[in-house]
Amino acid sequence: MALEKIIEEIRRIKADLTNNREAEALRIAFDQLALTKLRIQTRGESAAGGPFAPYVPAYAKERKAAGYQAGYVDFTRTGRLWAGIAPQVESSNVFSATVVIRATSQQGEDILAGQARKRGNILTPSKAELDLVRAANRQRIRKAFGLT
Repeated sequence: MALEKIIEEIRRIKADLTNNREAEALRIAFDQLALTKLRIQTRGESAAGGPFAPYVPAYAKERKAAGYQAGYVDFTRTGRLWAGIAPQVESSNVFSATVVIRATSQQGEDILAGQARKRGNILTPSKAELDLVRAANRQRIRKAFGLT
């Protein structure tokens, strides 16, 4: 009898994990995106840890004149680029959910593509950010099994 209850509990946990997989994956991806935005907007740091290639002098001067910081590249002027980037579930099945972080408009996609040519994929998470999201996923599973 006790073994049947354990098996039933494991089935319930598995069903809960499966049913909530997309929502939890999106929550973790939103957290990862927030960490990436924070790194870029406050430090102008690439995923590799160094600064992005600086603004060209004419654009840096234009940014300063308009009241924006120009000491490092933060990909922030109007805020529309960052506001238009979000995680989206690309695919999902009983075993996994794939979430991509991308621009939600063609204009945003075009901006990201242009920046990729100049400075690489700015949405790439750093190792520390990846470590945090992996830990969050492990914590999600541990919590489901009551191991926290």
